Amino acid sequence: MFKFIDNHLEEIFMVFLLSLMSILIGAQVFMRYVMNDSLTWSEELARYAFIWATYIGVACGVKRNAHICVEAAVTKLPVLYQRYAAIVAHLMFIVFALMVVKEGYALTLKVLSFGQKSSALGIPMGWVYLAPTVGFGLVIIRLTQHVINEIKVIRNGLSGVE
Repeated sequence: MFKFIDNHLEEIFMVFLLSLMSILIGAQVFMRYVMNDSLTWSEELARYAFIWATYIGVACGVKRNAHICVEAAVTKLPVLYQRYAAIVAHLMFIVFALMVVKEGYALTLKVLSFGQKSSALGIPMGWVYLAPTVGFGLVIIRLTQHVINEIKVIRNGLSGVE
């Protein structure tokens, strides 16, 4: 069960959020152009689902090692040093992600303390502002997994190169 969650957590959330967005926008188009009426809350919920999907998508990209990186200089290094460079890059990304989590959490607490609610749904805006904190928290977990994997490969003498 834990392995399934580890392998598919981000995808499950993204499928749910993107499906929700598609259904909401489709319902809004139907209501507006067929029923000549509109839903007051669907656009807002679709926007919040998009925000959450974006930050969960960052974690998914990190998990798949599909994020943008510059490899021009690194590919010229011997394989062992490429692994060390990957670890350094992951650690630098972790530092950035920690800053995002710290500031995102502080902002979330501040917004929740103001008691601000969304206009159509009436949900606390702190839940929307929590998306970067959760997304980059997952990024930290995935980057830590990559660092551990790189260390294991180095310890095994690069015999387990993927």
